[in-house]
Amino acid sequence: MSPKLSPNLKEPHLIEYGDSAILIQYDLGDMHYSKPVNEAVHALAHDLQLSGNWLEIVPGYDSLLCQFDLSKMSLEASKTLLKKQIKTQKPKANPTGNIIEIPICYGGDHGPDINAIQKTSKLSKKALIELHSGSTYDVCIMGFIPGFAFLSEAPKVLHHPRHATPRSLVPAGSVGIAGWQTGIYGLESPGGWQIIGRTPLKLFDKTRTKPFLVEAGDQIKFKPISAKTFYEMSA
Repeated sequence: MSPKLSPNLKEPHLIEYGDSAILIQYDLGDMHYSKPVNEAVHALAHDLQLSGNWLEIVPGYDSLLCQFDLSKMSLEASKTLLKKQIKTQKPKANPTGNIIEIPICYGGDHGPDINAIQKTSKLSKKALIELHSGSTYDVCIMGFIPGFAFLSEAPKVLHHPRHATPRSLVPAGSVGIAGWQTGIYGLESPGGWQIIGRTPLKLFDKTRTKPFLVEAGDQIKFKPISAKTFYEMSA
């Protein structure tokens, strides 16, 4: 028999989402983020995508939207299929198997808000960088712009609210903190996240065979680099 996911994980709700989609919604209780729940979401997304039964699979932090072809499968049949998959789901902490190193230049022009995070965390810049880059982050969701990677929870001491007034322009590759989460801007965009650094890598490039550098289910490890290295890698 296949091993089950965490026994502490409550069985998710299946919610009809129009006439040709089902939303699988896990219960977070009073938490804003749960790593076991997010791992369950991505393990399930990975296996459902491999099954070939679904038109589109869209994972979130605590939910999974499954769209099906109504001409081939009824709403009730889709629910039955999902319930069976959920009950036999194998644990899979990193379903894609991809661990991606992202170089990041912290502070200075590339991280204009690092001083604000230092004040609330009461950490030195060196300690802050070591703490932020010392974690391995799960890529939980992709969006709201192409290539934007919403990552798993930042260390608690680094939690910091968004800007009250968003910037009109945040450079592509900027790495920020908003509340409890950290993320990377895939394209130049307006944004209200607290920017602590920037990567010279392009998370989204439509000219590449694979336009997106990372995808939901991957893991990211940040590697601190100097401003000199940043410009060399950007050339």
